[in-house]
Amino acid sequence: MSQANTLLQSFDFLIPQFLREDYSPYKCKVSINGINYNLRARRIHLQNQIKTWVNTGKNPFIKPVECQECLFDTRIPNIYIGSDGVCNMCMTYKKNFKQEILDSELQTFLHTPREEGANMDAVVGFSGGKDSAVCLITARQKFGLNVTAVLVQNGFIPEQVIENGKKLCDKLGVELVVLNIDLAPYVKDMMDNNFKNGYPCYKCGDMFYKEIQDYCVKHRINRIIMGRNWWHWIEPEVRSTKWVTDAATGMKIQIFSLPFVLQLTEKDIYRILDDFGWSTVKIHGNSTNCILPGLVEYQVSQRLGYHPELQLLSREVITGFLDKEEAKHQLADVKDNTATLEQLVNKKLEEINQRN
Repeated sequence: MSQANTLLQSFDFLIPQFLREDYSPYKCKVSINGINYNLRARRIHLQNQIKTWVNTGKNPFIKPVECQECLFDTRIPNIYIGSDGVCNMCMTYKKNFKQEILDSELQTFLHTPREEGANMDAVVGFSGGKDSAVCLITARQKFGLNVTAVLVQNGFIPEQVIENGKKLCDKLGVELVVLNIDLAPYVKDMMDNNFKNGYPCYKCGDMFYKEIQDYCVKHRINRIIMGRNWWHWIEPEVRSTKWVTDAATGMKIQIFSLPFVLQLTEKDIYRILDDFGWSTVKIHGNSTNCILPGLVEYQVSQRLGYHPELQLLSREVITGFLDKEEAKHQLADVKDNTATLEQLVNKKLEEINQRN
């Protein structure tokens, strides 16, 4: 090592820690969708932009610097780009991904015994969309599991999606259970705040998981299969399974991302559906079951400066589920459906008031 390098290293402590160390987006603890974009979030965002500039020599304050491999760029608060042109999410995934861990999780899931009193192996969190449909087909036909399909109706899933899903369940000999939640009041609150205090799909996801877990506890089912095609955990290692413990009963439940553990691609998904003879209902927006993403994308995009589903599609690109150009194509068609959204939410609120 040269004397110059030795001298530089001896003064490392003068360089800010965020420039000296690599870290994942999750360690930033900042929302990608601009929720609580407060002073702390702005500071973290600024640090990541400076880090990108130092690493790449490209000024993100003039033009966003995009990852060479996925869609993430420096407009996203918790993202920075490394000297190799790859973002910290891609970096973390590559560093922590091990196929043998996913293989082990699959075996654990398949060989977990039922809880006493259960008459089903697992619940499939069924949305009526393409990914959960493949989960249902795979669970029944490939793994021979006895499953129940549970669909959580948030008020924005069209009835034709549910009817289409019922046809799939009937063909597989699987019961379809529909649970209902009222998402509209939360959407109205977010609309009134220009979506600065939340993003509907995140809130829906939280409510969805609670309904599914409550159903599992009630019926003593300790496994949930999800159509998620990216990780549940990325640190300290990439994992497809999330374990939760019910506070009231102490029952442990596995929440398992089947497309991800099998490393399926979008082409694989459509091939399986074609082979089975079933197709999804066509819906605008980045969804094959719910109309809400397509209704809010314009307003949220205007506020953020990027598409609200950029995070989802970037993760799908990182895992190899989706090709980068196809992901960009999916984000390109943004429609202003503000009037339709307002009318629909007001109608849903009226229905809730009448029901109560």
